Amino acid sequence: MGLAVSSDGTEIFYADYAEGTDAAKPAYLLIHGWSASSDSWGAPLIDALTSAGHRVVAVDNRGHGRSSVPASDDPFGTPRFADDVKAVRDLLGLDEVVLVGWSYGGLIIADHLATHGTGGVKAVGLIGAITSIGGTKEGQFPGGVTGSSMNAALPAALSAHPGKAITALAKLRMLPHGFDQDALGPVAQQQFGIALSTPPAVRGGLFRRTVDHDADLAAWTFPVLVQHGRDDEVVAPSTAEHHARILSDAKLSWWDEGGHAPFVVDPARSAGELLELAR
Repeated sequence: MGLAVSSDGTEIFYADYAEGTDAAKPAYLLIHGWSASSDSWGAPLIDALTSAGHRVVAVDNRGHGRSSVPASDDPFGTPRFADDVKAVRDLLGLDEVVLVGWSYGGLIIADHLATHGTGGVKAVGLIGAITSIGGTKEGQFPGGVTGSSMNAALPAALSAHPGKAITALAKLRMLPHGFDQDALGPVAQQQFGIALSTPPAVRGGLFRRTVDHDADLAAWTFPVLVQHGRDDEVVAPSTAEHHARILSDAKLSWWDEGGHAPFVVDPARSAGELLELAR
């Protein structure tokens, strides 16, 4: 574990799972979503990737988890997120990498590639992901359409008032309806705790920008896995369909009962599909 320092001085925490892996294989850089952390990925997914010989690095995005809360002007703009990923890649020498973004993490990947180019990127995984945010008076950009439970949680989920935030965040349905309460109930509680530990100013700051990366995605030439639950209520399935249409080399993997976090529901299947990218 360690810290990379971004261009504005923000410290970006990372967990590096490199022991016993094959340096000749591309590394996986995991970038989590809004109000989450590197712990959200879970050990089963990471173990499956490292067992196949791949180095895995999981980061805490700025203001999340063990990373510092930025104090710069425009702390959550495209250049900031782009530089965070670059700082980690430069520090750890991640020259050949598979970038995997969950939810808001897909937007951060798009920020990084639009700013610093696609050099060394072998493939991208988009899991329940957005790549744009905001929209026009006609509606949200098609690369970032939110689902019913996210819409129900906002704007109260951004509040500094504990009662409002707790009630709103509880409406976010990360896992599918009818999930195994005994097996996945503790995981659902962990995800809820991580969301609550993210400062309200950070939760709100991530939504206060507008960017459409569609033109950038149209220029991606590497393979992209689009992994999305048909029952995702946080990021609308139409977002995944849009990504599959505009990307030149995309594979759309639908999960009938994946919810918003397929890698939690079935980490072996999620990892297996991600490993195909490296092959």
